[in-house]
Amino acid sequence: SPLRRTVSRRMVESWTTIPKINQFDEVDITALLSLRERHTSAYEKNNVRLTLTSFILFALGRVLKKHPTANASLDPTGGELILKDYCHIGIAVDTDAGLIVPILRDVDKKTLLQLSRELQELTEKTRQRKIVLEEMQGGTFTISNQGSIGGSYFTPIIYAPQVAILGIGQGLKKPVVVDEKIAVRTMLPLCLAYDHRVLDGANAVRFLKDLMVALQTFDEADVTIT
Repeated sequence: SPLRRTVSRRMVESWTTIPKINQFDEVDITALLSLRERHTSAYEKNNVRLTLTSFILFALGRVLKKHPTANASLDPTGGELILKDYCHIGIAVDTDAGLIVPILRDVDKKTLLQLSRELQELTEKTRQRKIVLEEMQGGTFTISNQGSIGGSYFTPIIYAPQVAILGIGQGLKKPVVVDEKIAVRTMLPLCLAYDHRVLDGANAVRFLKDLMVALQTFDEADVTIT
């Protein structure tokens, strides 16, 4: 199909032109899931689903402001790094026609409720193939969440000219050491794939660690609907 040919061409371009590194980690989201459970009914009353992806988008919007080189693009002709003062995140959506990546704009400026509502609307619109070209352009960073279909660790391909993409797997309960004791916690697998021409390993690790801290320290006020 024309869509599949376009995806194929873009993926080959990315794979053959970007020196990609993958940084893996996993984050304890036990407290985050409890927070989500406490507020789910309030969001449902507003006809909105409160999903893990919503929390990740909210956290990413704040962390990307702290790490501007991860929210940039690389000009292949002039060799210039273009830093963005806006945060437009692409969300990989699985459709009957293949993978489509619409853009959720100004993520860093929106509440969790706004992000949840727009994510829900954008995903439904994409799966119904009602998305237009302009809604798939201008992304500064991308996430690919395979957790809902049971995926674990994977290495996503960067959407050039972006310089990074976050792969998210399924959260699973595991025995981990907490305060010198074994406890069962829900651990979420993460993979940050990044362009090594722009981000060094140390910067990538700092970015991923800051994201993990953001996911573990959500404020009740960030979730509460006012």
